Amino acid sequence: MSREMEINVRPVFATPLLVFTIPDHERINKELQRAILEREASTPAEADHEVVGWSSPHDMSMFNWAGAVIKDLLAPVIEVATQATEFSERAPELAGKHPGWQVVETWANVQRKGGSNSTHPHPGTFWSGVYYVDVGDITAGSDAGGDLQLYDPRGCLPTMLAPFLRYAVAELHDAGKTISFTPENGRCVMFPGWLSHSVSLYRGDAPRISVAFNLDPVIEEFTDWRFHAPSTNR
Repeated sequence: MSREMEINVRPVFATPLLVFTIPDHERINKELQRAILEREASTPAEADHEVVGWSSPHDMSMFNWAGAVIKDLLAPVIEVATQATEFSERAPELAGKHPGWQVVETWANVQRKGGSNSTHPHPGTFWSGVYYVDVGDITAGSDAGGDLQLYDPRGCLPTMLAPFLRYAVAELHDAGKTISFTPENGRCVMFPGWLSHSVSLYRGDAPRISVAFNLDPVIEEFTDWRFHAPSTNR
C-alpha cells in the first residue's frame, strides 16, 4: 500500500514583476495626456519596426517636451527600483545595501485602433517598465485587446516537451506560457530588461497612451571599492 509522503516544493528561478500605482496619478495623467497627444499631432513617429502606432524617440528628450510632470512620474519609479534591488555578495563591502538608479531612456507611446507592439526585450538595461497614462477602452474581460504580454524566458520548451502535462503546483502552471497583464490608468509595471514582452492588438476607439522607460544603476556608487586606481607603490 502506498503512503503519502511530505514533499517540500520550492518554485525556483522566479522572474520579478513589480506592479504599483503612482501617487497623484490623476494629475500626472492629465498633464501627460495633453503633452503626449500634442506631441503626436506635431511630430512624426520615431521609426521603430516593433511598433504599430506612434512613439517618441527612445532617449531623454521627453524631459524637455513633456515638462516637469515627467519627473513627478519617474521619481517614485526610481524609489521602487531602489527598494527592489540590492548589491550581491560579489560586492562584499556593499552587500545588502541598495544602489541608486537613473533613467537612461524614456518615451511615449500612442496606440489607436489596430495598434500593437511586437515581441522584444530591452537589451543592456537592468529594469524596464511601462506606465499607463490612459488605457483607452481597455477593461478587464473586454475584447478591446491592448494587454501587455509577458513571455516565459525559457520559451515554449516546457510545453513543447510535454504538451499534455503540467506541474502539480499552482505557482508553476505558467511554465512555457504567456502571461497577459491588463493595464489600468495610473499603474506602473516593472520587469527585468531581458524579459521579452509585447502589446496585443488594440481594438479600442479611444487612444491607448503609455510611457516606457529603462533604468540603470548609478555607476559612481561602485567607484569606492571596484574602480579605484592601481597602487603606485612597488
